[in-house]
Amino acid sequence: MSCNKGVAWRPCHCGLKRGFTSERDADKALGRAQAKRNRRADAIGTRRGQHIEQRYYECDYGLFHLTSENRSSYATRTNKMKAVTK
Repeated sequence: MSCNKGVAWRPCHCGLKRGFTSERDADKALGRAQAKRNRRADAIGTRRGQHIEQRYYECDYGLFHLTSENRSSYATRTNKMKAVTK
């Protein structure tokens, strides 16, 4: 009997991303992803070049996605885009 401890996800209509249906699932997946990246970095011996998921966000289709982009850089990027389109 296998033990599947993964978090349930489904493909999202916004692209090639994994979509989590609830914040709880996204938070659980975030913790698992960070732990996996840390184990991998420890095995390699360096964290340089690693993209570690930092947070999750809700897309326009109502699913949650993981991202390595922090909130401040996202806010800066979106504010610049809004200024250009005005």
